[in-house]
Amino acid sequence: MIKQKKQEYLIISVLPLLLIIYSMMKISFLDFLAGMKIITLSDGVLLTDNFKIAGTYTSLINASIITLINIVLLYKLDMKINGLVISGIFLMLGFSLIGKNLINIIPFYVGAYLYALYNRQSFKSIVIICMFSTCLAPMVSSVAKLFNYTLIGIILAFILGVILGFIVPPISTRAVQFHGGYSLYNTGLSAGLVAVVFYSIMKNLGINMESRGNYLETQNYEVMLVLIIVFLFYIFYGFKRNNYSFDGYRKIFSHSGRLITDFTVTEGVSLVFVNIGILGLMCTAIIFFFFPVNGPILCGLLTVVGFGGFGKHLKNVLPVMFGVMIAYYFFGQSIPLTNYAIIMFFSTTLAPISGKFGFIIGILVGFLNYCVTLNVGVTHGGLNLYNTGFSAGILATVCVPILQIFFDENKKR
Repeated sequence: MIKQKKQEYLIISVLPLLLIIYSMMKISFLDFLAGMKIITLSDGVLLTDNFKIAGTYTSLINASIITLINIVLLYKLDMKINGLVISGIFLMLGFSLIGKNLINIIPFYVGAYLYALYNRQSFKSIVIICMFSTCLAPMVSSVAKLFNYTLIGIILAFILGVILGFIVPPISTRAVQFHGGYSLYNTGLSAGLVAVVFYSIMKNLGINMESRGNYLETQNYEVMLVLIIVFLFYIFYGFKRNNYSFDGYRKIFSHSGRLITDFTVTEGVSLVFVNIGILGLMCTAIIFFFFPVNGPILCGLLTVVGFGGFGKHLKNVLPVMFGVMIAYYFFGQSIPLTNYAIIMFFSTTLAPISGKFGFIIGILVGFLNYCVTLNVGVTHGGLNLYNTGFSAGILATVCVPILQIFFDENKKR
């Protein structure tokens, strides 16, 4: 059992390890340090593309180091690899490309640890929620930057981060009741509500956040090749571990994906890695043909992949993605390609709706979430990195009760 646990943690570490090795071959140590300084001093407000401000390779190393530290933490806490753990790991990797750094996430762990102590529960029981709560890391960086990174500013920022780390877990627990588990990015809604309150206070104090929209717009075939190799490796590993067979994989499609659906429990870790690899190859192909490679877009890809063990599969994500595509062209392609790509990838948080209510409804909610996502960011000033999770949580809260009126089989009998 211990050997299997070590193997699973090693397998999940393949991507960040390979990204570090690849990036270290492409950049000098001095350039890396200069880039890390830029990332650390950035406020990380949505959408900050670390590829643009600090360079591709520094960004990949930063994200991979953060991810590996979290993997070690989870291993030391004796966390079993399951769908939620996998999603937490991939989200740390993805969002460390657009706002999280080694400094601005630390207070959240302190706050979550204090919350666990206060409630007389183990830190292990809330560590994944703690990882998700770091989506509010721009709030910490913004306060420190507001005071020009003086000692008082750093202290205030740290205290704020501790408070956020303390309050987000209980709010997240309540938030799932609003959307009924039909939005996979549950913390996106809870953190979004917290960010709205905080940003409202800032605005009344005369402090405004600057939105970001400057992205790296080039293709990077080498990075894509690294991703393809890893995703193929995941498929092969799952295939081999499943007795050199894909038997049982199609059973994943029978699940709506509604929270909490853990494919490691229902179908097993082996087929989860197959599912992750297939989702990864699909998203990589989409990027190859239509989009550049930058921090936000790779973050979107990794978010789709990360939930490959916790609710997402081809059958329930494709309708939502089609809905976003239709909305993009329907409204005249009025936003940058990067914004379009991330809305398409992140909107797959609504995959459980298409899984439960069907293909057409999936397209409809994808279309609607495109509209909502473009307009909710102003309410929190970009301080919540899970912006699409926020919009999707709101949309699911509105749509699901209506859908249940017409799709509730019990009422029809």
